[in-house]
Amino acid sequence: MSSKLVNREVRLSVRRRKQRDLLFVGLLLVLLVSLVYQGYRMMWPHTEGENAERMLFEVAQFQMQVLGTSLADAAGSSRTDELNALKLAAYSASYAHDRLAKTFGDGAVDPLKPVGDLVNVITEWQIGGNRLLTVAEKDMLLRYSQLYAGVMPVYEKLLSEDGHVIASQAGQLKKIGKELAKTLEETQ
Repeated sequence: MSSKLVNREVRLSVRRRKQRDLLFVGLLLVLLVSLVYQGYRMMWPHTEGENAERMLFEVAQFQMQVLGTSLADAAGSSRTDELNALKLAAYSASYAHDRLAKTFGDGAVDPLKPVGDLVNVITEWQIGGNRLLTVAEKDMLLRYSQLYAGVMPVYEKLLSEDGHVIASQAGQLKKIGKELAKTLEETQ
């Protein structure tokens, strides 16, 4: 009886060792396949990524469109607290466009400082608290909005298909930027 028990324990021990060996071989095989796959990916990297400059341009273009919409909405505002959305849109557009201008460097794209300056002007108006906008402030917003409407047709054509700045469009953008700056200066 004890020999049967010993034989049974030996068989169980052998079976456990085989299972452990199979598990070890399986893990070793998974590790080997993983290493081969990683080596393959290193030899032939995945190159179907998007162009970062183009993607940044699309973000900046979207932010500029949001600013255009916010300007159109704000043209009918009567109180300083109604300009919060415009201030946020101007900040976002200024930030995105500034990063785009820095990406291309060498003055290829004007940084459009008047868009960021609009944030400062609105902040100055709001410092006094929630108050009615003056006629001059309303007129400035209306003129700024009308001038800014010319930005989007130019902005849409700012980059060529191969991702280069089109100098004529950059020049137009700079010209509009100067007109926007002049409009802001007239109110101060």
